Amino acid sequence: MYNIPSFIHIYGKGVITNPDLEKLLLYLKALLPESTIDVRTDFISYFLNQSDSEKINDEIDLLAEKLAGIRVLDYSKQKLNPDPLYAEIDYERRKILNPATKSIGVFYDSFELQNIFYAIISKGERTFSHTHIVFTNQLIAAWDEDDSRYHARSSVYGFPSIISTAGIIEAPAKPREFYLLKQQYGMMGREDLAVAEFKKKFEGRFIEYNDPRMTEVCKGYVLQAFFFHIAGEPFCEDKGCRLFNAHWQEELIYSQLESPYEFCEKHAMIIERKFQALITKQ
Repeated sequence: MYNIPSFIHIYGKGVITNPDLEKLLLYLKALLPESTIDVRTDFISYFLNQSDSEKINDEIDLLAEKLAGIRVLDYSKQKLNPDPLYAEIDYERRKILNPATKSIGVFYDSFELQNIFYAIISKGERTFSHTHIVFTNQLIAAWDEDDSRYHARSSVYGFPSIISTAGIIEAPAKPREFYLLKQQYGMMGREDLAVAEFKKKFEGRFIEYNDPRMTEVCKGYVLQAFFFHIAGEPFCEDKGCRLFNAHWQEELIYSQLESPYEFCEKHAMIIERKFQALITKQ
């Protein structure tokens, strides 16, 4: 019923330190013992290093221009950045050459980014026997037809799947009290106090930067990428299942960290029957 990929590639080594990509590799290996799973360098560097050395500078310039062109400049408009400035292109070029450079909070259209990434995958790995899971520290966003605006996203699934570590922190909504505090302090021009007070008052109720829980949380995201690859549906309606599509931080924490079970009955049966292993939360 399901075609399990022979190869699963996780990207981000040398750039992504949280989550621990090697631990995610071991987690997947326990579930998928017959698949070959590896952790590679950041996605762009990995495939650029396979390019003709005489053409690589031209490829970097072209890629930088494409990336600058998919920046989200106005969240209320679907138009992106068709005529990027030199400074924007130069920023992208420097990021390509030094992928560990800290992000400046730029959002990229998630599906356009996925298209750019797909185009640079080597032809031999553009097959359903390969699953590509890209971890990035860049922020991604997707256009929502319901309210006609862009919204931050934690992930976008497809070929390849992209998981934003910054998006895991920024995209799922924080507890409602945070936005009330932010509004109150914002009227006084002190949103920084709202953030500080919120962190103190609601510690543990949201994922933050350098959070030691990030690796455990990301197990759910890599599984969602995997299930999209084999079934076309990455999500589950059960709030306690790792495949639950969390829109709030508290939902994310429950499904990935606090649920008394790892998978709903349906997905547990698929995994147990098909992959011959069930992981117990540590």
